[in-house]
Amino acid sequence: MPGEKVWLEENTLARLETMLASVVGVEAVRLAFYLGVPAPHRKVTAQVLSPDGKTLAYAKIATSPLAQAAVKTERLALLRLSESAELQGAVPKVLDFLDWHGSTILLITIGPPRPGPSELSSVHLRFCTQVFQSFRVQQTFVESPMWARMSETWLHLQHSLPETLPAGLGPALERLHEELGLVSMPLSLAHGDFAPWNTRLGARSLFVLDWERASEGMIPLYDAFNFQALQAALQGRRRGIRDRRFLLDLLDTLWPEGRKHLPILYLAYLAHVTLLYSEAQSLVPGVGERKVWRWFAQQIESVLNEDASL
Repeated sequence: MPGEKVWLEENTLARLETMLASVVGVEAVRLAFYLGVPAPHRKVTAQVLSPDGKTLAYAKIATSPLAQAAVKTERLALLRLSESAELQGAVPKVLDFLDWHGSTILLITIGPPRPGPSELSSVHLRFCTQVFQSFRVQQTFVESPMWARMSETWLHLQHSLPETLPAGLGPALERLHEELGLVSMPLSLAHGDFAPWNTRLGARSLFVLDWERASEGMIPLYDAFNFQALQAALQGRRRGIRDRRFLLDLLDTLWPEGRKHLPILYLAYLAHVTLLYSEAQSLVPGVGERKVWRWFAQQIESVLNEDASL
């Protein structure tokens, strides 16, 4: 939380450094800590450094149950991604998964230093295609894990936070069930927070970090929508999608028949993200990006009223 202090005794820090040094295979390391932004699932990220300042690995340290769940999700996602030969060198590798004084630590490899592009490009197209094709399944939307999670979250929020839920969320879910529910489509793993700040640019491919929101059984284009819409939300731009051409190119590879479903797929993405933000507000009211939450709610209204350009 703002102004919160974190105390770490010198002996405890030394023991942590010794433990991590043994895992990465060096005699000694130093740690630089980043607390992250206030959120229900906030964790501490430690940059594992050699004595001369070279970054050797990252350690994600989770203390709260929600943060521990997020770190476990990331570990499972990275292990799943490691099964794909196409994605070798494009995502971090899990070095270890440790329990430490009641906390959970995920130790992972570092990526290239060069930041990823802020605009979608051929490297993003290749990466999104490789991830989707590696784990695709065929189901109707109403049978999908994505819809099951959305429905469960909606029912929970109706009981715990009915007065603050965006007005368009219920009608959006009804429309999704009616127009997309029985549509058979390919589903796959999505990063869940695909954005420029979670990418690096390697010599041969995009390198993507922070998989703690990854989920399987997600609609085509989920990550491509997020890459554009989240930046628009943070910048306060009314138009969420600027690069429609990228979406169509990706759909042509993954699901050509999906072109006619593009607006309703965008609505599914918007409703899913809005449910996530609403759930976060129910857990810790006032924490997080309320401006972003409102932006997504407004986008839902625009799509329902057919005002959104896509």
